[in-house]
Amino acid sequence: MLYGSDVHRVFHKWWTYAKTHYLPFQNGRPLDTVTLYYDPIVNYHHQVNVAGTLGLVWQIVPQKYEDARLLFEAAIKQLGWTHLEPLQESTRDRTTLVPTPRGTLLGLMLAQELGYDDVYAKLKAHAEAHYEPAWNTESGEFTWGFGLNEPYPRGQFNGPMAAAEAISEGAWWRICNEPKSRKFTDPTVYGVDFPNVCLSQAWYDVYRRLLVVATDAGDPRAAGQQTAFRIKQIDTQRCHVTVDGESSDDWDWRVVDDELEITTTVGEHTFLITH
Repeated sequence: MLYGSDVHRVFHKWWTYAKTHYLPFQNGRPLDTVTLYYDPIVNYHHQVNVAGTLGLVWQIVPQKYEDARLLFEAAIKQLGWTHLEPLQESTRDRTTLVPTPRGTLLGLMLAQELGYDDVYAKLKAHAEAHYEPAWNTESGEFTWGFGLNEPYPRGQFNGPMAAAEAISEGAWWRICNEPKSRKFTDPTVYGVDFPNVCLSQAWYDVYRRLLVVATDAGDPRAAGQQTAFRIKQIDTQRCHVTVDGESSDDWDWRVVDDELEITTTVGEHTFLITH
């Protein structure tokens, strides 16, 4: 098994080879065609347009950010995403050949990650018009239907769409290169009764030794029901809990297995825990 610098060295060696044989650059810019698949038995390169590299671009962002940006620029130019014309889906189902949103979803995530605001705005407008964003008032869920007429929202498409909504520029790169290792030692919330309860915030201020936890309405059908969650890695002997601006004396909290267990109701609440 490889670790740390060994992984980086192996990847760098592979990427240097790949740029020479599969993803050629010329004068520092990627060419219009790349190798999607190489068959060494018959020495055949199955080539596609550079637009077909969006999946690869997302994967190399953490280690080869500049190359990822150059490939993305070449792809969006080829796809016409920098023009004013209406967007056409760039990928098709391999069986039915029906257009699918997969390429556009990758484009949305990459435009956010790499800071291409104009491209993101164009793709987002297309998504708003064609991907059926809908708020289910009964379950409290926001999803996209993508015109599939399926009983449950398809996770393969909803996942990247939600990611594109949530991330900011450089977020994917930072996750991989600037990991927040304090999460293994700072106070941590767990045991949340999802989806009856959803967290809109869970943030720890290390300087004030303050944990902020906010719940939203969650599943409207469970509103008002009793629920509980736990907080570990906290000094249970010297902690104070405030709920919705009121002292925790009026709320049920206790120490269980050297962890803090807070009992509340399903709904919008804000908890401030100091220790």
